[in-house]
Amino acid sequence: MGILSANEPFIISASVIILGYLLKRLDVLEENDGEVLAKVALNITLPSIILLNLPGVPIESSNVLLPFFGLILPGFVVLLGLFFFRRLPRTDKGLSMMSSSGYNIGLFAIPMVMGLYGSAGIARFALFDIGNAFAIFGLSWYLAWYYSPIRKKGSISIRAVFRMFFGSIPFVAYILAVVMNLIGIRLEGTLMRFIEVPAAMNRGVSLLALGILLRFKFPKGTWRAILPPLVLRYSFGIVAGALVLLLLPVSLENKITISAAMILPVGLAVIPFAVKWGYDRDSAAAILNVGIPVSFILFWLVWAAGNHLAALNS
Repeated sequence: MGILSANEPFIISASVIILGYLLKRLDVLEENDGEVLAKVALNITLPSIILLNLPGVPIESSNVLLPFFGLILPGFVVLLGLFFFRRLPRTDKGLSMMSSSGYNIGLFAIPMVMGLYGSAGIARFALFDIGNAFAIFGLSWYLAWYYSPIRKKGSISIRAVFRMFFGSIPFVAYILAVVMNLIGIRLEGTLMRFIEVPAAMNRGVSLLALGILLRFKFPKGTWRAILPPLVLRYSFGIVAGALVLLLLPVSLENKITISAAMILPVGLAVIPFAVKWGYDRDSAAAILNVGIPVSFILFWLVWAAGNHLAALNS
């Protein structure tokens, strides 16, 4: 297999992202179009691909730990953030803390995973994302609320927390797909063929959205606000990811899943969280923007390292 064909999924993904960015630069599309496409991807095409693939893939006993890694790893980064961000102003600390927790599985990873690892890869990342959803809608949301410059005294409404979880269509799709897998139900017939239509759109819609949302010019002072969480996220992700690949006693497939997840961009939810709790929206969006190209390169390297380890073990 030649170098070009071996790297084809990444080359195609990068090309679609660049296409989205160029269409915005040429004023064919606007940044708001990227936000609409991201909503379509997260609420329609991603749930479709999950319901189509996860129920039919055997969940091995070793994969059961993936949701725990999806929750524990963001929590560990947040604990590090309590130390590294301790001297930041309260609002900057809040933005950094909430941006340290959670990974962008649905919009960023799933489109490439489908091309690289197929249904089995989708299943592994989906299981990881179940725990990751708790980190985003639980931990990140709590941190955004706790450090909010507009927060009033009082406690968090448990009803609001449940509404956030079960109001998330991807989260509900994950839970439903796992239940279907456990009791042996698969989509068939007309319903399956119907869901195949939006599922087939997921990769293109997601990658176009990422390209349209890309921005490299930020307001003055933005870098000062976004560097702390970016440095922490990627320093931890690179070091911990390398240790996982080399030392964690699990299957190589799960090593790749965990290592790749740790270098993904922050979840898209950081932007609405910032708006709701009074943080600077541009800074929150910049954390996601800068993370897209960085994570793309690192994801590529994790994939290459996984292939190298597989060759050594064969």
